[in-house]
Amino acid sequence: MTTFLATTAAICALAAAGAIPVLATVGLRWHAVTLAPLAGAVIAALAATASLTFGGPLLSWFVGLAALGAAAVFGLWVVRPDLGPRRVERAAGRGALHRVVGIVGFLVVVGTCAWSLRGLRTPTVGFDARALWVMRPGWFLQSHAQLLIDMKVRGLVLGQSAYPPLVSASAAVAWKVTGVHTARLGVTTVAMLNACALATAALALIECGRGMAGRVVRSWVPMAAGVVGAVLLVVVAAGVTEPFLTNGYADPLWSLAAVGAVAFGLQLRDDPSARAATVVLVLVAGTTKDEGFVTAVAVAVLVAARAVGWTGLRGERTRWLAPVVVVAGELAVLAWWPLMMRVIGARGASSTFTATTDLAHRTDATVHGMSPYLHVLVLAVPLAVIGGLVLSRLRRRVGVGNDLWAWAALVVGLTAVSAVLVASKSPIGPWILTTVHRITEFPILQGWWIVGVWGVVAAAGLAGPDDTSPPASPVADLAVTEPLPAPAADAVGVAG
Repeated sequence: MTTFLATTAAICALAAAGAIPVLATVGLRWHAVTLAPLAGAVIAALAATASLTFGGPLLSWFVGLAALGAAAVFGLWVVRPDLGPRRVERAAGRGALHRVVGIVGFLVVVGTCAWSLRGLRTPTVGFDARALWVMRPGWFLQSHAQLLIDMKVRGLVLGQSAYPPLVSASAAVAWKVTGVHTARLGVTTVAMLNACALATAALALIECGRGMAGRVVRSWVPMAAGVVGAVLLVVVAAGVTEPFLTNGYADPLWSLAAVGAVAFGLQLRDDPSARAATVVLVLVAGTTKDEGFVTAVAVAVLVAARAVGWTGLRGERTRWLAPVVVVAGELAVLAWWPLMMRVIGARGASSTFTATTDLAHRTDATVHGMSPYLHVLVLAVPLAVIGGLVLSRLRRRVGVGNDLWAWAALVVGLTAVSAVLVASKSPIGPWILTTVHRITEFPILQGWWIVGVWGVVAAAGLAGPDDTSPPASPVADLAVTEPLPAPAADAVGVAG
């Protein structure tokens, strides 16, 4: 079997595992297509964790968890047929144009993402990818006893064995399903997951423009701006993440998933579909790498805070109970793997931090090392300030989340990485020199997404009012109070 066919089979297997849960929670949306393989990768990560915890083959856990999720969904549809995949609501005047933009936007974004993977024509495997990410898949396919030895043995010169399992578990599923056990297949499988995460984040920008359409502005202008912005976002993101996008590293996957989680959870209108997409992306980021874990936890808490709102804490219990339950479930899933690493004493699970007296030097080196890669902030910060002064009222009226939520997520992600560099005992100079490009991907990409949203909002402002749409009343800014009514396309669908 060729690598192309093996990669296709692997992504189809992951997508089949994640398709039904995504369909049930996200609905018939275009971004559900790209979320399905990512949800399957989360199931693979949970299968690897369960295999390590309880024993049993990885593939059996993968199939079992996927079947359990599908059975739960079908059971829900039997009890509540109104929640089935055929539910569709259509609002007057929001049909054909929204559908056309959805189709065109999806095809253009997918095509641009495929173009961004052209680096796969050169069969390279990154150093860390060969040393870690495509080494551990073989561990997960061994017996439980051997897996414990692989994770704990001190003689192996590999300090990151305790890293979260999603990348390696997905590669292990690919190896097992196809029978092709090569590092190249692991790299191509991860690259396809990267493309799915990139496409999902870009499609969120299209959804942002479509959500604005018909509220208080002419519908076609923000939708067109969303499509153009999404394509540019893909091009920029491919440039930021190369060569790691196509050589097996885990950094692009968690960074792109975290950007998508911020987009759906903190910027788009607060509705069940967006929250479901956020859950998938948070779990992808948090089960991919340690930096992603910290950022995912912060994003999950911020999403819950936004859903509750300042008034929700004083309101009915049902207002804050659901977000709290969801974030508690996310945190429990994210904590399962690191807890097991501590329990079994895995190599790399113990702290590498030290009470150094050279914090000032390490902080200075970190700031100077990262600064050249964060040039997007020179554009994003003043643009956000000007946009906040000029367009904040329009932004509220068209239902886009407050910009401060996105900035809070960016600051948390950047702080998490910086704190590790400052507090660790590894030599700071060589570490920054060899990793700064990868560890700054999330704040860079998040900065560009912030710029893209302000661009779509500005386009909506330049378009002028839509005389056919009823006036919208302002909504509280920083913490969303009552969710705005979902347009027809947002209820379900490819149509929407």
